[in-house]
Parts: sequence; structure tokens; C-alpha cells
Amino acid sequence: MRAPFLAALLALAATQACAQASGKLYLSRDSDDFRERIATLGYTGASGFGLKAGASHYSAPGWDADGALLAGTYRRDDEQRQIDASLGALQIDGRTRAVGTLDVLQKDVGWRSALGLSAERDIVNSERGIEDGLTYDSLALVGDHAFGDRFNVGAAAGVTWFSDDNHRPFLRTRWNLLLDDDWGLNGYLKTRHYHNSRPDRPAYYSPERLGEVSLGLSARFRANSQLVVSAQADAGRQDTEDDSQDIWSYSLGLSAPRQSRVQWSVALQGTNTAAAGANASGAYRYTSLLAQLNVPF
Repeated sequence: MRAPFLAALLALAATQACAQASGKLYLSRDSDDFRERIATLGYTGASGFGLKAGASHYSAPGWDADGALLAGTYRRDDEQRQIDASLGALQIDGRTRAVGTLDVLQKDVGWRSALGLSAERDIVNSERGIEDGLTYDSLALVGDHAFGDRFNVGAAAGVTWFSDDNHRPFLRTRWNLLLDDDWGLNGYLKTRHYHNSRPDRPAYYSPERLGEVSLGLSARFRANSQLVVSAQADAGRQDTEDDSQDIWSYSLGLSAPRQSRVQWSVALQGTNTAAAGANASGAYRYTSLLAQLNVPF
């Protein structure tokens, strides 16, 4: 499931004054050998409205499933507001499900703050979740406040409702301190807490309660006139009602500068925190690769 972080909203591409074509490829694999492959192609007109189509493939030892997506989209990004929305149909494993996202961010509401709303409907992307036709709906209020020029705090608070009658209130925060502006070097603390009303669901990881705290460093800098490098790494602790373990995550990305006409990015990410459908254990690993391309014309 997608994490509704404010940082993810702010990382979306800037508004294009003309039409653009886009492509995205997402690959993932975990230590249980569950794999995802999702490819999408899209077109966005100068008005911000567009269309995207995609194909997906999920597999595990002795099992696989294919999916097809068709959705309408809308994007806007200006000095006051950022909007990214989609609504469509996903056909997978013989079922058709309505899926969509809505991310709205008001960039300046006064007092050096931004506020927004994030909503999502999607499938539970695990073997059991796909076989049982499970979906989830998530709604979160997101916000960010700058305490001066070097320190800011972002938060997302909301609820996820699963179609198996489980609901999950959650709270995520990120406390960020700018250490070096030239290298885009930041130190951060991030937290995650949630509670499941019906714990131990067989289709996805669902302890009765979960709490995480991690410390990390991130950097983003221009290697040359054509290339931006970004990286982050953090480590911390995860606690549930039954277990406590060390956790970590990392990411390494390459992208075009924001001023470039053609926007592209490639990012590799890894973590040992359990995803939907995985068993929680210290031996768990999850690795993903995301590549994106936006071409105006």
C-alpha cells in the first residue's frame, strides 16, 4: 500500500504548460519470493486531464496473476495548489475493481504551513489478497510546518478500511533538519504507528498494534548539469504486541534536474519492514525499483 507521506506529494513533477506523455515501470521482490511487475503509459493534455493504461503481473512460487488498468487522470501544480488524481478500473484474477487516488496539497495556508488530503482505493497486493479479491480505502490529512529555514515537521493522520471488515487508524510523522544546503543533506527522524481493529488477518501483515521510530540521513545534489543524485538511509526499532526488532531502509535515485524539459528518474529502494501479505520476521527483505519518464510535446 502506498504511504501517504507529504514528502511524496511534494516530489511529484512540476506542472507542464503543454501536453505530455509518461511511462512508469515498477518492479519488486521480497524474501518470500512474491514479485510485482507494473507498467503504465499515460497522456496528459494541457488542461491537466489525461488517460493512463497499464499491465501488471504478480507471482509467487506455484502461483501468478495478471492485471490490466484503464483510468482517467488529472494533474495540476502551481504556486498555490498541487493536485494529482486518478479514477479507473483494474481487472485482475477474473475480477474488476474500481481503483483511484486523490492527493490535494494547499502549499501555503499561512504561518509557513501546508495542508492537504490524500485518498486511495486499491487492491491488497498479496497472493491471498488477490485470490480473495480484497481491497482497501484510505483517507488521510497531511500537513507540514516549517520552524524557520532549516527545520520542518510533516505528518499524515488517517484511517485505512479493508474490505474484510478491518480498519486501521494510523499516524506517520517526519522531523527534518537541514544540515548542508549545498549537498541537500538532511538529518531526519520518522515515526509510524497504527492499530488494527481485527488483527492477524491472513491476507496481509496486521498486528494488533505497531510502532516504529527511525533515524536517518538523506542527500540530494547535482552531480553535473544533466544528473541529480539522491540517497537516504535510516535505522530504528519496530514494536508490536508480540515482537520487537531492528528495522532499516535505504533508497538511491538518479534523475534529471527539475529545469530539464524531459523528466526522468530511477530509484532503488530496500527495507526489512513487513509489507502487506508478508510474515513479520527479522529475516524479511523487500526490494523495489521504480523508473519514470515524462516527455512534453
